[in-house]
Amino acid sequence: MLYHEQSEDYRPLFWMQGRPVYLSTLLVALHILAFIAAALFISYFGLDTVIAALCLDPEAVWHGEVWRLFSYVAFDPAFFQQRSLWFLISIALFWFFGREVEQLVGRKTYLMLYLALVFIPAILFCLLSLVYVVPGAAFLNCCDVFFGVFVAFATVYPGAIPSLWIPISARAWMWILLGISSLIHIAFRDFAGLFMLWTSSGVGYGAMHLIGGDRSNWFANWMEERRAQRLARQRNLKVLQDQQTNESIDAILDKISKHGVGSLDARERAALERARTKLLQRDQR
Repeated sequence: MLYHEQSEDYRPLFWMQGRPVYLSTLLVALHILAFIAAALFISYFGLDTVIAALCLDPEAVWHGEVWRLFSYVAFDPAFFQQRSLWFLISIALFWFFGREVEQLVGRKTYLMLYLALVFIPAILFCLLSLVYVVPGAAFLNCCDVFFGVFVAFATVYPGAIPSLWIPISARAWMWILLGISSLIHIAFRDFAGLFMLWTSSGVGYGAMHLIGGDRSNWFANWMEERRAQRLARQRNLKVLQDQQTNESIDAILDKISKHGVGSLDARERAALERARTKLLQRDQR
């Protein structure tokens, strides 16, 4: 775990009863509150009504119901349908792995990662619906966002061992869970869920490579290389200009030695004065 004491971006949002509260903790709390609110609404309106109001329905989004681009992560309907504990396990994993990723990349970058995991798959899914209707379009699940954070963690720490009882690396767990989840989606012909799962995983993986969180830092290296090339071109241009100036001044001095100062025209006098001024400035440094 990395902790950057010198930067405010790596410190807690606030303290509660002597305990630090980080952004990842706050996001977990918001998801739990959304889960409780969904349970209350389901008890009053019914599960199908709540799902229909919050799910990621591309046709409804294109008709102006843009809240669906983020409301679809409110809860996992399988918890209420099948009494599955996967949602609770996902919340625990989201808290643990999200905290580690936040410690590495900082609060602001982690927030951008979370928003990217929410919005990018949803937007791509809606764009896909314009050319192809994916079966299972009424999709509602927050676990893919949580899994995207785990993929980000596995990208940063591929050799980490999350479990003390099962000696399997984070990268291996990522592929195992991704494979099992993909097979479940395929078995139930939930191709919308399959699309969202792989898109979220791609966002988590790609984001860590983009910001250099995987320690390859290729984006920063690419930017530095571009900067070095630009500075090299500027230096080469300056050397060429100085060379041309020196050649011009040498020709002017040679003309003075042969014919005197009075033989210079206005352009040559101005060039000689600029060279003299530049020489004086260099001596003052």
